[in-house]
Amino acid sequence: GFEHSFLKRAWAGDQGLEVDAVVRKGKDERGANTFYVQAAHSRSDALVTGYPQTVEALSAYDAIVLANVDAAMLTGAQLEATRTFVSRRGGGLLVLGSTSFARQGLLGTPVEDALPLQLSGRDGGTLPPATGVGTNRVSLTSEGATHPIMQIADDTDATRKRWEGVPPLATVAQLGGPRPGASVLAVAGSAGG
Repeated sequence: GFEHSFLKRAWAGDQGLEVDAVVRKGKDERGANTFYVQAAHSRSDALVTGYPQTVEALSAYDAIVLANVDAAMLTGAQLEATRTFVSRRGGGLLVLGSTSFARQGLLGTPVEDALPLQLSGRDGGTLPPATGVGTNRVSLTSEGATHPIMQIADDTDATRKRWEGVPPLATVAQLGGPRPGASVLAVAGSAGG
């Protein structure tokens, strides 16, 4: 999808990064998933089934990005290995794409435990949507306006203006509140809240 192309282009400009990518292409004549794998030869065998099967195989990486992945795309062992990769090894995890959050997505899986936000409002809290910025538009929180990872310009005012110029997202998902220690850096609102 768009996320894959955008991320690959953005990361290709950083000479210090080695990026392996796996895209699910479809199904073969037996109904098994097929994948397009772009990876260093030394790591490609672990990706032949689309995603590493063990914590040891995941440990070859510093971070994992799951884009438009729901629980049915990974085995229980892979979901548990991902949680362990984050919680014990300290690996980075970025989850994005509406499939990851819509309907059941990753809700109720071991990966949910590794995320900084609840995936639903079942804890009684939901994030307040952005107000006054338009449907599916990203709005920095006060903490996000000064957080180093969100700085996309030379100063705070220029950063806020650049974020205001970001095109609307294709979709947004309502999420629950942050877990203890998490910081909410940006929010977006949809027609439904």
